[in-house]
Amino acid sequence: MHHVAGIKPDCAWRGDVEIRLSRGPHWGELANNVYFAQGFSAHGIAATGLAGRVIAEAIQGQSERLDVFSKLRHLPFPGGRLFRTPMRVAAMAWYKLRDALW
Repeated sequence: MHHVAGIKPDCAWRGDVEIRLSRGPHWGELANNVYFAQGFSAHGIAATGLAGRVIAEAIQGQSERLDVFSKLRHLPFPGGRLFRTPMRVAAMAWYKLRDALW
């Protein structure tokens, strides 16, 4: 963990960062009263609050804004399911190495 001017942070987030090919959020309704929100593309802190608000509106019967997000086109991963995980692991390793070297 990197320290700034000798100050150790109290906490840090570490985990996978999901980046969608379209860079757009993927929110919608799977079935009656079953909602989902994913595809924050590294904008989770800001977009999570908006997703919660938009989904809460839909639960209350005001689905206009969720309908807009549901219509966003999302491209499938070009490598399909077979290459999805190996390509993600390779990309994460590359960026970790790049961060360490630069």
